[in-house]
Amino acid sequence: MSFFSSIRQKAPFLERIAESFTPTMSRDEKFRLQYKLPDDEHIIDDTNTDITFTTPYGTNHKDKRRKDENGNQLAYVFSGKLFLTPHFLVFRDAFDQSSCVMILNISTIKRVERSPSLSYAFALLVTLYSGTQILIQFIGLRNRSEQFCEKLKDMLKHNIPNAKRLPMFIESCYSNFLIEKNILRKTDIVAPKAGLGQHFKYPGQPDITKEKAKLRLWFEYFKENGENLAIIQNHTFQKLVRIGVPSRMRGEIWELCSGSMYLRFSHPGEYQKLLDDNRDKTSQAIDEIEKDLKRSLPEYSAYQTPEGIQRLRNVLTAYSWMNPDVGYCQAMNIVCAGLLIYMSEEQAFWCLSNLCDIYAPGYYSKTMYGTLLDQRVFESFVEDKMPVLNDYIVEHDIQLSVISLPWFLSLFYTSMPLEYAVRIMDIFFMNGPKTLFQVALAVLKVNGDDILQADDDGMFIAIVKHYFQTLHESAHPDSPDLKYRQITKFQELLVTAFKEFSVITEDMIIHERNKYKKTIFENIETFVKKTQMRRMPKTFNLSDKELSNIYDVFYQSIETHKISLGTGSSNMTFDVFLQFMGKFCDWAKPSKNDDDPVFKKQKQTFLKKLFNNWDSSKVGELTVNDVVLGLDKMVTPDLLEAMNYFFSLYDDDKDGQLQKDGVLQMSEGLLLLTTPWKTGKFVDLLTKKAIEDDIADEIVKETSIDQQASGSIELPSGVTIDEEKYKAQQSERYLKAASNFLQRCFEYAEPLQIDRQVDLLDLSDDNDDKPDEAKEARKKKFATIVANAALDPTRPTAIDLATFRMVILADETYELFFSTTLRDSIHLEEGANDSGNNQVLKSMFDGIIADGRRVAERVRRRVDSVATNKSRADSIETNTNESIHTTDTNSKMIDLDDFTTDHLEEHEELLNNSWEDMDDSAEQNARQERKIEPMSPSASEKQKDLIEFEA
Repeated sequence: MSFFSSIRQKAPFLERIAESFTPTMSRDEKFRLQYKLPDDEHIIDDTNTDITFTTPYGTNHKDKRRKDENGNQLAYVFSGKLFLTPHFLVFRDAFDQSSCVMILNISTIKRVERSPSLSYAFALLVTLYSGTQILIQFIGLRNRSEQFCEKLKDMLKHNIPNAKRLPMFIESCYSNFLIEKNILRKTDIVAPKAGLGQHFKYPGQPDITKEKAKLRLWFEYFKENGENLAIIQNHTFQKLVRIGVPSRMRGEIWELCSGSMYLRFSHPGEYQKLLDDNRDKTSQAIDEIEKDLKRSLPEYSAYQTPEGIQRLRNVLTAYSWMNPDVGYCQAMNIVCAGLLIYMSEEQAFWCLSNLCDIYAPGYYSKTMYGTLLDQRVFESFVEDKMPVLNDYIVEHDIQLSVISLPWFLSLFYTSMPLEYAVRIMDIFFMNGPKTLFQVALAVLKVNGDDILQADDDGMFIAIVKHYFQTLHESAHPDSPDLKYRQITKFQELLVTAFKEFSVITEDMIIHERNKYKKTIFENIETFVKKTQMRRMPKTFNLSDKELSNIYDVFYQSIETHKISLGTGSSNMTFDVFLQFMGKFCDWAKPSKNDDDPVFKKQKQTFLKKLFNNWDSSKVGELTVNDVVLGLDKMVTPDLLEAMNYFFSLYDDDKDGQLQKDGVLQMSEGLLLLTTPWKTGKFVDLLTKKAIEDDIADEIVKETSIDQQASGSIELPSGVTIDEEKYKAQQSERYLKAASNFLQRCFEYAEPLQIDRQVDLLDLSDDNDDKPDEAKEARKKKFATIVANAALDPTRPTAIDLATFRMVILADETYELFFSTTLRDSIHLEEGANDSGNNQVLKSMFDGIIADGRRVAERVRRRVDSVATNKSRADSIETNTNESIHTTDTNSKMIDLDDFTTDHLEEHEELLNNSWEDMDDSAEQNARQERKIEPMSPSASEKQKDLIEFEA
């Protein structure tokens, strides 16, 4: 017993753990879902009460036996809880929460007064527009009850405008028509507008006698319990729905059970406004709607006529404009066509809205995640409730979801004849999504013996299809009992579904959905990603891994877009683009410089140019394909392509020239892009080479000439590097490069329009009679005009692409920036990691010291140079072929010819800090691929002289 006692003690704890992994809804969300109320409703207050109600047309009102000795009317009293929301009074009984459920729109209340008949208790007498009286007796503290009444009073004042619209609204309800015609005997009233069935007949061959009997039962129910916005729902209501709703009443009962009646009342005229505001507009959803209109329930005659097609088009189009995230999805036309048979356009519109949001969430979405999720839930129910059948299905590799998917997606409209599908819909709107699971399980249960004979999917489908086509036939044709022979297959299906599988509850479905939701969503995201990756444009510089990472970061950045749900815009705005680029690029990441308004403006200006350049559709948003193509251009290894693309960013008019403002903006862009190197946060290859050369020089200095000549060099125990010195040198180099860039651009800029009347370089020797001093002054004057032409506001100048490339190649820093540094600053493989793998200058220093291969190369050159000066040709050959051996294992000696990976492994700890992405070998390989030789300082100066000479 102690074992079971411990289990009982641990049970609450285990339940709390389970709940922590299950998404929970708030109290208001659960309340709205239970009573199908609009999204803006919330509980203002609640209290315990006893409720009694009497209707003006009910039998109790005329029954003398239901009066006390004083002549007061007697009625049933229900105890429960009363809830107040901004637009509703909701009461539910405390017995089973279904014996008396009242959802009363406050607009239907005509008068509220204190009850004079109950002097001993605090009570209110509420009179409705129909004459129904509700006696509310509060249970509890009087002060608490008075607070509830004050809040009710405030809500009644706020609902006065809605109350004025009430008479017109109830005229559209068939229940009101029944009361006015058969009790009030009004002769000037007409039946409200209903569905297509009014003119094209209702599906099947309804028995007139049975239809009248059902209509009479509902008429009696309305007299006793109220109608439309002020109806009381009890067990009789549920029984009448199960028996079958008369065709003329079906539209109102559907919108009453689904809660769409409350939406229609609270949004007057919105449906028609949607149609009017978007008339003649086109969209992808509308194009898809037009393709499916004539494929919507083609067996029903109304959808072969323009009237039926137009009604269906209106409802689907209006919904696509109201809910652009969904727009239009497969099978929505089937469901909407089924609603329009019994409902007007406006009724069907709001019913479709609630159906998509409450009853079948995710069924009609871009990814259809709701249907896929419920297929997995259905398979788990089959496995649990029918293990023998499930084992057979698994053994024969029968895809159950292929067969059951149309049942759920079309709500059985396309699976069974319409007259039986609408009966399923009656119960579906009353009981919720569990109806689909119960009916689907019953179909398998009833056909279990035949299914166990099926060998493949084709036989399975044929068995089920034949069953649906014979639902009108007897379920027991060979039974000797006449009553058994009269039971149809459809009746047997209903009994099996709602009795044998009544164990399937909403809570079970929610639990199973939460259990499989994560897996289904991951599968959907994987599928969508693979599909989009295959459709991405061809790139030349991005690997598959980089493309995958760009895709992930792109959609992670757009927080409003949910891939698995198919909701939200999948395009990127400029604000999101700023954050997106900050995850990839060193120069776009957040930094201390962002506090500087000038720097912040420069960053946004440059990124805006990138954004506009990448925006192929010119709508102010980027698709993932736009971003992929843009990044592919930025990481090109080709130097000329990199320069050409950067020039094109500032050539807005695409005339191949940049004037003064364009050059200044380009200079600011270069200052922004080079900020991480200008501030010393990172180092480029030129700085790295300088550091390595200094290390090599220090090693050579600390070794004697004899050691250098013999080839035996002792590695110093430590090398100190002046970090600030190299930061300052690199910063100065980048500032000088920026200054030279502007100077050369203006120096080599060409006038846009040349005045042919002025000879700018008239150096002829005419007029020899002029003195030499005058000639020299004239030459200097024209030289000054030429040199300052770019600064003359009356003579605008511009540079073209060739001049821009010439200026960049004339500067070693900017040439290296476009060939290597810019590409290395974009880390497409690590965009999701904000920190990145780029190390600061200090870490890079450690890596240089650790990676002895390059340092040893430089030491070798210096040793060879010393050896060459000491002994000429003979000693050169000897020193080249001899090895430098280690003389003492404890001392740090290196063999320059044998400084390989074996030696580096001894310094593994130091090598881990090296910058592999800044390796010289990688740089040399990249340069060989581009066939561009490194430009030494001397070569740079020679090229500068050559450029100036040619100019």
